Amino acid sequence: MEQRFQLRKNATITIQPIDSQIYRGTYETKVLGINGQGINISVPFQDGRIVLVGVGTRIKVTLPGDGGMFESEILERKLTKPQSLVISSPLAKEPSACQVIAIASGKGGVGKTTFVINAGIALAAKGQSVFIVDADLGTANVDVLCNLNPRFNLNHIVRGEKEILDIVLEGPGGIHVVPGGSGLQTLANLDEGQMARVVRSFKTLESHADVILIDTGAGLSRNVINFAVAADQVIVITTPEPHSVTDAYAIIKVLDEQEKKVPVRLVINRVDSPSEAEQVGTRMVNVAKRFLTLDIEYLGYIINDQLVCRAIKNLTPAMVAYPNCSASRCFERVATRLTDRKFAPALAGRSFFDRVKELFGQRSPM
Repeated sequence: MEQRFQLRKNATITIQPIDSQIYRGTYETKVLGINGQGINISVPFQDGRIVLVGVGTRIKVTLPGDGGMFESEILERKLTKPQSLVISSPLAKEPSACQVIAIASGKGGVGKTTFVINAGIALAAKGQSVFIVDADLGTANVDVLCNLNPRFNLNHIVRGEKEILDIVLEGPGGIHVVPGGSGLQTLANLDEGQMARVVRSFKTLESHADVILIDTGAGLSRNVINFAVAADQVIVITTPEPHSVTDAYAIIKVLDEQEKKVPVRLVINRVDSPSEAEQVGTRMVNVAKRFLTLDIEYLGYIINDQLVCRAIKNLTPAMVAYPNCSASRCFERVATRLTDRKFAPALAGRSFFDRVKELFGQRSPM
């Protein structure tokens, strides 16, 4: 069954001013929209008159059903039609505090999506608010591997039919999943209004997330490169097989040719031993140092564990089904390094999705 955030557009809520000298009652209102700046609600009425709660007033917000309660503040009053109030969100964070990580691979079949899901769960277990955006346009399957059945996806955002939090699903292990569909495939062809709507919706995620993991497609398409260049860092997934290593190096080389130099981390998947991973990782880092200008670091490895295959067949991530298996311990180690401030790159001041808008707005081919 599809699970959603309790607080969403058109939900009926009640507000109760805490420190107002005039208004002391409980007033019913409706959520008009949710974005990075706050929650837009309809102006409440009492006995046919507008309840003019002042900007700066602290309020208690009660959500429908068992959604709970939180304290908020009136940030803005909009008196143009439709009259509304903007209140602070209990989950909001500064966009600059959110780290956006693109996960890429030179070829398909190296376990990229499995890594994204399990690493995301490992990060969530460390107290991070994790959102996974399925941007693998060819075989978008994050929802399938998490045994989710989305009713909506990014196509509905592009068409203006839904807001971003309307399509977000609560996944296993505390992660949140944004189903892709083909909604991101057409970014380069969107008109200005459509692009602005998509970017505005996505910036909401940056206000709610500590980490956003972008599961890009395999290969060297313009979509993959644009998402990677716009991210705060890129994790390239490869296996020890020579052809996989060659393809991984190819995508790193393309990233090196871009004007913006994004930090690249390397994860070696399906290794038989730590020494094998160390050998492959060291060789790739040394070659990059010799021929490229990018900052490349070896992030870690994932051991070849048959329990991961069993978990995939059962549509349950290994971190949930077998939290103590060898591969799960590897995912945990990678997550630990990602949360290490000494290891994480400096965050860019601009929103990731502003950078995506700029890149996809360039009509010339890659």
